[in-house]
Amino acid sequence: MAQKIIPGGFEARAIAGKSPEELETRSQEYHEDVEAIKDAILRQLGAGTDIGELVYAGMLEAQREVAEGYSLLDNRPGSWEAAGLSQLMDSVHAQLDTESR
Repeated sequence: MAQKIIPGGFEARAIAGKSPEELETRSQEYHEDVEAIKDAILRQLGAGTDIGELVYAGMLEAQREVAEGYSLLDNRPGSWEAAGLSQLMDSVHAQLDTESR
């Protein structure tokens, strides 16, 4: 079985003790990931794909790679962004529960 991802939590985001190089690398990776997501959304929008379906499918596949007992939204409990995805995440968990039966 493949190794599962465990959300990083506060400790992984903490800035104290990180070198400027580590912070710059993290920032660069974040911006590259945002660009990759944006490009995928625009490509699928042009293809006529329901963007909600695209985001759902991406979250479903990502959740499959997260360790049991954890969720994609664990890193930002209570954030407005996570709250906006919460209903979609409920559907992801329901689908995975159905598959595991």
